[in-house]
Amino acid sequence: MNEPSEISTDEAGEHTSDRDVTKVRMWLVGNRDVIVILVTAIVATCLSCLYYLSTMLSYTHPGFTLDDSWIHLQFARTIYEGTPWEYSPGYPSTGSTSPLWALIISILFYISSDPVGLAWGLYTIAICFYVASSFAVGKIVSEYTESIPLGVLAIVGFVILPRNTWLMLSGMETPLFVFVLLLSIIILDKVEIKYDLFLGVLAGIAFLSRPEGIIVAIGVPVRFLILYFKGKIDGKRILTLFVSACLAVLVALPWFLHCLSVTGLPLPDTFYAKVHTPLDYEIEAWNFWWTLFVREMPFLLVGVFVGIILIVKGKPFPWMIPVVLTVMYRLTTPYASLINNARYLVPVFDLFFVVSIIVTAWVLDVILIGMLRLKDCNETKLVAGSIVFIVLVVPLIPNYVGQATFYGKAVKNINDLQVNIGNWIGENTPADAVFATHDAGAVRFISNRSMIDLAGLVSPDIVHGNMTPRETLSYLREQGCNYFVFFDELFMYWQRYFPYLSYDIVYTVTIPPEFHVVAGRPTMSVYQIHWEYTDY
Repeated sequence: MNEPSEISTDEAGEHTSDRDVTKVRMWLVGNRDVIVILVTAIVATCLSCLYYLSTMLSYTHPGFTLDDSWIHLQFARTIYEGTPWEYSPGYPSTGSTSPLWALIISILFYISSDPVGLAWGLYTIAICFYVASSFAVGKIVSEYTESIPLGVLAIVGFVILPRNTWLMLSGMETPLFVFVLLLSIIILDKVEIKYDLFLGVLAGIAFLSRPEGIIVAIGVPVRFLILYFKGKIDGKRILTLFVSACLAVLVALPWFLHCLSVTGLPLPDTFYAKVHTPLDYEIEAWNFWWTLFVREMPFLLVGVFVGIILIVKGKPFPWMIPVVLTVMYRLTTPYASLINNARYLVPVFDLFFVVSIIVTAWVLDVILIGMLRLKDCNETKLVAGSIVFIVLVVPLIPNYVGQATFYGKAVKNINDLQVNIGNWIGENTPADAVFATHDAGAVRFISNRSMIDLAGLVSPDIVHGNMTPRETLSYLREQGCNYFVFFDELFMYWQRYFPYLSYDIVYTVTIPPEFHVVAGRPTMSVYQIHWEYTDY
């Protein structure tokens, strides 16, 4: 009688290992398309960021392209220190453009408080959101066009879009906001009931990412109509959508309540300081710059006009969101949306690029297969992809390279001017010194001195006080403000209110003309005020 054969432990392990390998292979095969999009997003995005950061390091040490980036870090530091949203000690503020971004980057202070270390940490967080955005672009395009190669091409175009990497690595909330908008488009397209509640949370998150993120909530009723015409609305669905709206309000409610408690108004002070009826010169600037944008990025015309096809296809959201944002900026902040390398408009450009890739692919499909009767094969898809690349992507390359140089010089601007002055104030003024300024970011963060923002973005008393210049100066004296930090040309406005000998220039920095690219003026000074020589 034969004894049953024994399987050794090693043989059993080998069988288990083989099964695991087989499972991995099956998973890779089943998710090949997603993996291709993900790998492309990681590689393309990281290479672009590496190029820009290496260019920066050839000019200066790590920092940010905009002074406002330091405002986010200052709000993040207040969260870490347990006094959230007090931009200066004892002065609560509602001036955070993106409270969610400040909350996210506050984790950096558990690792480092050194400005250079914080810059590297913020780059890392920004790149993660940038990669996620690139992946979302590839996923949207590949699903809409049913073509993975076009999804890959869209990712490449997305990362070389002029201003995109510049803003993604600026220290601003752009990577978070763009990702939230792209994710919202993906979710808004879903018809299953399980996405309703998630969409409500996402709408609240979009608002906390940037106030105009409220556009996501506007997409909800449009989605409801689409679902209605598809016959997917019943009593249960209506209840779910109502709960979704409640979730959106609950997510945004803490920030609303904070704003109400500080200023008595529901929106952040950045809204009240910037939003107004456009003036003639602002409209003229808007028209001029949009003419340049269209020349620089021809896909905008395709996205705006041909993109209407998306409505006919029952997928309006990629087109609707940038169109509504554009109209919103034109009616409320036409000039502010243009400055600082068009930082508010970059998400608009990103979404219109996605739309242009999609609709161009659809039109080419009609022409090549429907009209020219070519076979729906790899060769035809290669022709279509080549046309998309040549028409939509290639024109972006020259400006992409130029933006890399601009990025390095912009960081050098802020480091040499605002960061430099912040270090000087921290080393040469009393710990309880208070200064007034128009550039509220790096000088406040680096010096760690109390500050009053004469633009009002982070100082509620200024934006809501409706004070005359003389009343403002009296207020500054009452607050113990003994210094002004201003561009020399802009200080001339205040100079006329100060008698002779009532102020001294104690420190000045001037940027060489070849490096002056983002700062409001090339020369900034620290003015010490002698109030005893005034009548305020």
